[in-house]
Amino acid sequence: MRPKSFAAWITLLFLTTLAVWGCSRGHDLDLLTVLDITPRELDLGDRIEIIGVDFPEGKPAEIYFEGDLYRPGRPVEKSVSIRVDAVSSSSSRIDFQLTQGLHDRIAGAGADAIHTTFRGDVRVVFPSVASDGMKKSVSGAVHGAVIDVRPPTMRRAVIESRQRKGEQVLAALGIEIEDSPTSGGLKIKAVSEAPENLAAKQAGLLAGDVIKSFDGISVADKGDVIPSGTSRFADVGIERGGQLEFRKIEVSKIAKGVPTDLVGAAILLLVAVMTVGVFMSPTAGIITWVERRVAGRMQSRIGPNRSGPQGFLQWLADGVKSLLKEDIVPAEADGPMFRLAPYLVFVGVSATFVVMPFGHYLIAADLDIGILFVVAVTSLVTIGLMTGGWASNNKWSLLGGIRSAAQTISYEIPGAIAIVCVVMMTGSLRMQDIIRAQGGLPWDWYMFRNPVMFLLFFLYFITALAEGNRAPFDLPEAESELVAGYSTEYSGMRYVFFFFGEWANVFVMSGIASALFLGGWQVPFVDAMTQGNSFWWQALGAFIFLSKAWFLVFVVIWIRWTLPRIRIDQLMNLCWKWLVPGAFVAFVFTALWTLWNPEGAVRWAISGATFLAFVAIVIQFGRRVAFAMRNMHANVHLNPFL
Repeated sequence: MRPKSFAAWITLLFLTTLAVWGCSRGHDLDLLTVLDITPRELDLGDRIEIIGVDFPEGKPAEIYFEGDLYRPGRPVEKSVSIRVDAVSSSSSRIDFQLTQGLHDRIAGAGADAIHTTFRGDVRVVFPSVASDGMKKSVSGAVHGAVIDVRPPTMRRAVIESRQRKGEQVLAALGIEIEDSPTSGGLKIKAVSEAPENLAAKQAGLLAGDVIKSFDGISVADKGDVIPSGTSRFADVGIERGGQLEFRKIEVSKIAKGVPTDLVGAAILLLVAVMTVGVFMSPTAGIITWVERRVAGRMQSRIGPNRSGPQGFLQWLADGVKSLLKEDIVPAEADGPMFRLAPYLVFVGVSATFVVMPFGHYLIAADLDIGILFVVAVTSLVTIGLMTGGWASNNKWSLLGGIRSAAQTISYEIPGAIAIVCVVMMTGSLRMQDIIRAQGGLPWDWYMFRNPVMFLLFFLYFITALAEGNRAPFDLPEAESELVAGYSTEYSGMRYVFFFFGEWANVFVMSGIASALFLGGWQVPFVDAMTQGNSFWWQALGAFIFLSKAWFLVFVVIWIRWTLPRIRIDQLMNLCWKWLVPGAFVAFVFTALWTLWNPEGAVRWAISGATFLAFVAIVIQFGRRVAFAMRNMHANVHLNPFL
């Protein structure tokens, strides 16, 4: 068969498999038809009914209130999940009582109880156990439910105080309310024209409108019209001519809290400074110390041991020294681009720490496209290296930048395919979802899910080494060929920025590998929900995640001081002749695996066999190392820091 025909057939098979897999992911597991929940206004002790179709009669059900809680004058409690146990009374009805515990969870307990509006989904789940022993369930939901929960009778002083606050807010907004009560809302009598009270007029409110909701709260009296104080604007729902409309009204002049939308930029800046100053810089510095100490042991020498205990503060001393050095810009260099390049590298690496999942809730931003964000922002590193090499106006720097761009772009292809295979197994791009889909025990990790995922872990690790310019793929800065590569002309702190980015990237690639393949922060024998509800379980999960990441950091250092640098032609041959075709084959196999989706004993047998094969490889490797050490008559130092 001719090469072109063979390539065409491979491409057709790949696209067909992708299409079949994509179609198979469209099945919806929500099998119940849930129609409504009544009543929508609740007091303590009321009976709540959920109406649906074909409920299993007399079976226990789990009811989940998933949404946001709005309370007058208080910040919104977002993304709550409240569980209630109930039993279906018929095939079309589930009823349960608004108990004291459920009431306190929604509206508050005791003197803190307050009128609360729940907005979100009410989900019904009937758990069951399948014949193969796996837990399965059927579920359905009422979407966009709005439920009011009112507290028991409050003291007259509390009621009057809230009414006065509501009247003050209405007066400040320029709204006059009719004295006669209106069913389900407040009817506007007049809108002020005074210059100091133009908020209502600017929002487009008119006399005769009925205020149905304010800042997410269903309005029943004046005490409900109190803004939360966390935003410059409040959403007002009004009824006009029988139609419900929503307007935004400015409340910044009367809200006591600091508007979150005004301080958003400051918070982002603070998070960035803390990420860089509190975590990233020390992490990169500590890796340099660990590498120098480990390298010293591997070369039968001591390494840095003067600054601080065991030389631990050497990285800090080097940083201060670099700050005090002169920052030289070559006369023939492109000044602005020369100065910008180190910051692009630094920003590209530091941005990945934002989505690094250190624990169940220890993540700065749990983005829906978390892993895609990592792949995207790390491309800034390539741009920074290429820019630095070109702007230096130095042939060695330019060659180093071109090499870095070439190998990074080449190795991103198999690396991205390896990540896509993990996403296919999970069905989500969120880092936390990928970790939750695994388990705490080794045979629950994606690395041992099947033999191809086992190989994909090593494929991803190799591509990460190449993208990070780590030995044996450190050709962009090969001293014997290019002096110092793209950083030849740099000095002072800009020089350190390049290598801080490289060392921090070592931790990033190790942390991402831990999350994708090694179970991340999962604790053995503890489910994710239990772990999320306990501070100590979360702390243990963070420790487990960091232990896995630092072990992989040690492996990266071990490889650097063990393997020689390869040639540029060997680098490209390895990528395009082996890793890229292997990644596409793994992609096809993973797509077929998701179609098959083995469960029960079959899945455990495959995972267990893969794990045992890995254990056998590790034992054989250990035996070979021990044999070589005995023949060398060398003393073994297991702790490189003593």
